[in-house]
Amino acid sequence: MNTLHSKVFLSDEGYGHIVRQRAIIEALRDLGAPIAFTVQTQHHLEAASRLIEDVNAVNRYNNITWHKLPSGSPDLAAIRMSYAGYLERSADWLKEEAATPGYDFVLSDFVYEAFPAAVERNIPAFGVAHFTWDWFFSKLYPPPLSTKVIYRFFEMAKMADVLYFPPFTPEEILHYYRDNARQVPLILRKEINHKQVQRNGRFRVMIMDSGSGLLQPSIEKALDSVRDLNDFQFYVSSKMQRDQENISFIDANELMVDYIGDMDLVIGRAGFNTISECIGLRTPMLLIGEAMNPEMSENILNLKKCGLGTFISIEAFREDLARLLPQFIRNEYKTIVENMRDHEMGVNGAEIIAQDILNRIS
Repeated sequence: MNTLHSKVFLSDEGYGHIVRQRAIIEALRDLGAPIAFTVQTQHHLEAASRLIEDVNAVNRYNNITWHKLPSGSPDLAAIRMSYAGYLERSADWLKEEAATPGYDFVLSDFVYEAFPAAVERNIPAFGVAHFTWDWFFSKLYPPPLSTKVIYRFFEMAKMADVLYFPPFTPEEILHYYRDNARQVPLILRKEINHKQVQRNGRFRVMIMDSGSGLLQPSIEKALDSVRDLNDFQFYVSSKMQRDQENISFIDANELMVDYIGDMDLVIGRAGFNTISECIGLRTPMLLIGEAMNPEMSENILNLKKCGLGTFISIEAFREDLARLLPQFIRNEYKTIVENMRDHEMGVNGAEIIAQDILNRIS
């Protein structure tokens, strides 16, 4: 097979989608496919270039992001303003993309324009996501996007050859895109660089922030409250340097997910990447929600339903962690450990997607 070229479009929001696309690219390479990859994004181009090895990089905004208040909740006014000129911006993006060098297939985390761009070139297009932006924005109230923009999202996504959705994808999405949706297991790297921490006999808890650092003030306040919990060792990013004997630091340039397998508990936002890694490594979770964030609410609901994690409010985490954490360990934690040990959820979604893509492009 001659070398093929794939354009990988990444939305400018978060890091989880970068990690998932990396897993799929690595799985394609493991299958021996001679494919050269070009990654296009803007806000997290440096991270994408560093985390996904041996790819070309294009610095270009891909039209998808959202805005948050300091609390982490959606900033409806800013979102509304950002998407007011979306239809015109989308049309301009497609014209510019048509003038770029050719490629043989498209892989997108859910940059909608990637799909009509592929149709224009008469090449296959594959989307990967655990929720869609049309669903996300439609769940906000009052809806910040016009019906014309939402309809355009629908129209473009239906142009994809296949949309791959892992577990916990909302049923509404699977129903709406049933003509080109395919459900797959969790999308994780086949080979994870599992790292270990120094053992001191204490209960190991990793507290993870979001990529944008939204939780840092709350984490710092929670760490103050657990100063006297000497049976615990807390692991946080080195961005939060402080003098506290029961706190250890993970270098800010390292991926905290690489340490999940060596933890007794992970506390963090209910982001899908954190959930997937914890399930794959069978590490219990204590999840922090965000007000008015439909993705986080859906993730927490699904995790509680299958008994693989539980929820703590941001207020309780920030103000009362020292009391609630030992109580949680004595009670609910034991059931979650058992459920994690016994679950049969597949974690080979990346390999399944890679093989399906190769079958369709060969």
